[in-house]
Amino acid sequence: MAKNILLTSGSILAGNPITFTISPSVPTNTPSFHRVVVEVVFDNDGSYDTIQLNEPVTKEGTDVSIDVSSALRSALDSYEYTTEPTTYPFVSWYVRAYDEYMDSNGDIQTPVGEVFYPQKPDKTGNTNLRCIAGAFSDMVRLQSGPSKGVVSLTRKPNTLPQPVVVGDTFIYTPPYETEQLLSNSPTLVPPTSVSKKITQEGLQNVGTHQLYALPATEASNRYTIRFINLFGVLESVSLPKAYSRKMALTTQSYIVAKQETFNSFSRASVTKQNDQETWNLTTDPLDEKWLDWYLHEFSMSKHAWILVKGIWIPCTILLEDETTIKDDTNTNMYALSFKVVIDINGSLLI
Repeated sequence: MAKNILLTSGSILAGNPITFTISPSVPTNTPSFHRVVVEVVFDNDGSYDTIQLNEPVTKEGTDVSIDVSSALRSALDSYEYTTEPTTYPFVSWYVRAYDEYMDSNGDIQTPVGEVFYPQKPDKTGNTNLRCIAGAFSDMVRLQSGPSKGVVSLTRKPNTLPQPVVVGDTFIYTPPYETEQLLSNSPTLVPPTSVSKKITQEGLQNVGTHQLYALPATEASNRYTIRFINLFGVLESVSLPKAYSRKMALTTQSYIVAKQETFNSFSRASVTKQNDQETWNLTTDPLDEKWLDWYLHEFSMSKHAWILVKGIWIPCTILLEDETTIKDDTNTNMYALSFKVVIDINGSLLI
């Protein structure tokens, strides 16, 4: 039987690798096609689903390593994000591992023994590990050990206050009070985003965020965008209004064939597509840390919405093909121009 299973790296964020090292059994006779089968078993609304992974034993007596994070992401990826603050899902899971091989008689031996992590579950599932969506950046992973705890669920810096407008609703997700580790995750509480109505002008703190509220009269000159950050939770930003609007209509001509007569002919027709607008926006003045945040966090969001006439319109954030991050010959504050592709057809203004 598989002799041992050990959690070797990972965090509560399913977007990064979560690896186990497993010590396979050593059969008496030399086996063929020896592999370790790893079943990732997760709670799916009260019933358990299983995703099976496997890793070949290339040399008898040596350990094998396997990353199970892809199985956890498949359980979380079906979640549909919205523009409203909410409590986000988590996946409750455990691992069952065993050996499988062909013996000298040509018979398949499976399952040969089994080991569980963190342990063989009881009926309550209270011993299961828990993970949430999201990921650490590569740099954070390089600066960490094999595992890392989670406290903050935002990468926004506090070097400059965030501009908002009186009347805006600011969205953020409070940090955990204590560090959340994968090894202690059976008690993990999923994150909940919250909203705060801005009612007064000037400098103020909301949670761990420093804001500067502009007068309500500035509302007509700004847009609010809500987006899902790389921790998998909702945030918002306030930005100056679009300085240009464009669209790239595509057309394809064809001939409608018909029986022609002396004064009636086949005629040309056309199909038109991509009745979508692209808005060009720019940020307020930024320092280098905020510029990095817009480049590597905001612009990387897969889910974003822009508020137009009181309606949250889905959109896609795009940068130019090449963006200058830093230019030491320029001593001015930074600003980032980017595109917002509106993900609905037709005009938003008529």
